[in-house]
Amino acid sequence: MRHVLIFAKTPHSKTPYDLWLKGSRIEPIILTTKQYAGGYGHFRQVYAFDDYDNNQLVDKTALRLAREHRVEAVFARAEADVIRAAQLRELLDLPGQRTASALAFRDKVIMKDHLVGGPVELPRYRQLDSAYTAVEFIAQHGYPVVIKPVSESGSLGAAIIGDEADLDSYLQRPWRGTSQIETFVTGQMYHIDGLIIAGQLAFIQPFRYVNDCLSFRDNEWVASLPLRSDDPLHARLVGATRAVLEQLPTPSNTALHAELWITPDDRVVFCEIASRTGGGMISATVRYSFGIDLDREWLYAECGLPATIEAREYRPAGGLNIPPSHGMLEYLPVGDEPGCVREVTMAGAPGQVYHGGVKSGLFLAGYVVAGESENEVSANVALVADWFATRSRWRAVEVERCA
Repeated sequence: MRHVLIFAKTPHSKTPYDLWLKGSRIEPIILTTKQYAGGYGHFRQVYAFDDYDNNQLVDKTALRLAREHRVEAVFARAEADVIRAAQLRELLDLPGQRTASALAFRDKVIMKDHLVGGPVELPRYRQLDSAYTAVEFIAQHGYPVVIKPVSESGSLGAAIIGDEADLDSYLQRPWRGTSQIETFVTGQMYHIDGLIIAGQLAFIQPFRYVNDCLSFRDNEWVASLPLRSDDPLHARLVGATRAVLEQLPTPSNTALHAELWITPDDRVVFCEIASRTGGGMISATVRYSFGIDLDREWLYAECGLPATIEAREYRPAGGLNIPPSHGMLEYLPVGDEPGCVREVTMAGAPGQVYHGGVKSGLFLAGYVVAGESENEVSANVALVADWFATRSRWRAVEVERCA
């Protein structure tokens, strides 16, 4: 029996590793959160942890298990696991992404340092090591600017600084980890998702955001719609993403999730890229529209198993993510969705108290919404969002204050 060690920061319903590996004679060893452990309870080897992202016993346990079972591969699809998985591969000389590559796809300053002077335009940027740096950068480049953590996902901790009052407010309560500051880019944002197998792009697809990836901060929904292959922007966004990948230490096998702007004056500007599948309903939309399960095919590539990608007719659809509101959720509409809904993912339950959106990839309700055309999909996305807003019920709760 062969073994693969999997950092599984996803529910079994989303990543059924046992079903994917059935018949392969490869046994998955699962390290996961206490929250998701129950779904993997039928696996022979499951190890669950509190405070999974920060708990270094995850790393220590992974090293012990990898040595004991002589694992042949390490798989990690979540942003929080990219570096710990790369370090483990490097320590044990296992195939796959190593630390330098993981840092280039996770640390936004290192990432942009690789891309300076390349064919894709970058915003002006600098690592933010003090308030002095912020003041100096703004004096040189002016407002607005964006300050964001160098290694978080889903726009967590990002702040748009439009004037000195915004800057003062941010500096009173800055992000505790390492951050960067960059010039603000005006434009429509797109994300590009894909899969690299044996060093070749096996799949790549641009999407247009409806609303944007900061909408969660106003408790507003965000959606993404695939661009048709004959859309003039399709080739430009794919070409820019290819150029970025050529400048980075890109792994031979990886999923990818990139974000680019198209500015009002028609420039393509780089935002960021990650060596993982996109969050929210992106993977579900790819699976419905293109017939490709990015996580499954990526796992097969890491394990040396043959790909199962087959050409299939494109089906128009979009992914809709609805963040929680403030208060206690009293009623969550389930089971009578509009007919255009093809897949539903619920990440909450009635009786829970929420404090609004946390990050763009996390949602209360997620939907794959279909239609006969891109225009119909766009209209249906808005219809489903309105349906959810009308049907869900919230109750205000008092916020406890410290004495």
